[in-house]
Amino acid sequence: MYQIEGNIYDIQKFSLHDGPGIRTDVYLKGCPLTCVWCHSPESQPFTPDLAWMEIKCIGTEVCGLCLEACKFGAIRKGEVTRNLKGDDIIYPIVDREKCTVCLECAKACPSKGLYNTLQHVSVEDVMLKVRQDKRYYEKSGGGVTISGGEPMSQFEFCKAIAMACKSEGFDVALDTTGFAPTEHYLEILPYVDLFLFDLKHMDSERSKRLVGVPNEQIKANALALANAGARFQIRFPLIPHLNDSMENRKATAEFCVTIKDAIDVVQLLPFHKMGQTKYRRLGLKYRMNVSPPSREFMEETLELFKSYGLPAQIS
Repeated sequence: MYQIEGNIYDIQKFSLHDGPGIRTDVYLKGCPLTCVWCHSPESQPFTPDLAWMEIKCIGTEVCGLCLEACKFGAIRKGEVTRNLKGDDIIYPIVDREKCTVCLECAKACPSKGLYNTLQHVSVEDVMLKVRQDKRYYEKSGGGVTISGGEPMSQFEFCKAIAMACKSEGFDVALDTTGFAPTEHYLEILPYVDLFLFDLKHMDSERSKRLVGVPNEQIKANALALANAGARFQIRFPLIPHLNDSMENRKATAEFCVTIKDAIDVVQLLPFHKMGQTKYRRLGLKYRMNVSPPSREFMEETLELFKSYGLPAQIS
């Protein structure tokens, strides 16, 4: 179990929003969904990505090793820029059309300003990080949250992490889109204390257009897990003009009623732009030119869900 390997893109400690108590979030890389509002674009590909982080880059005049390492002419010097510290600096510019993601530049970068978003690790590598915060889990009622991407897309790796955590006494939450084989969810259920389960759109055709997959499997998995005794924290992201219509909000609440006894809370998640910087790091265009929903809209939605007798909150 501890030798099983998989791909992650991050491990985040002291998380307070992904399940009860203080938690360690383990982010598995790769997702079958393509949500346009995704705040972690590095989570979507199953393959390596080259990212550039300005705050870590020491500039081509001081370093420049990335230019020397690139054999394809994909990195050039930029213009003089004022950095976050107020100093003038010349940053490298990555031509994404020429870049082959060979990652030689990332290997040469001493400050990790250029880096590979994919980390290939074993379950034991993950557990070494998880064990460090055992005392926080015990004092706060927290634990480990396996997230993504879609962690169930790396099912054997995901299950092995959950089993290892449970064998060492840690609470386990699984943050999932719900889009994976039903038998996999039922197989991992004994090792998961709480499912953080996304509901993005109740209309299947609209779901396919918005996130790349229909929703029949997602709804079937929620029902199957509820019938098998799972506990849920339902997550409903509210994205202006995409899934925030009254029709979809009501349909989501009505579906939640069908598994009401299995739900601890319905989290209403207002759209935000906090992931915008990550798109720049990956050389991607950020396409969400909308404003977050108003407080009044979120309060109205909260009252709607409560009117169905659902335990709901704005998160």
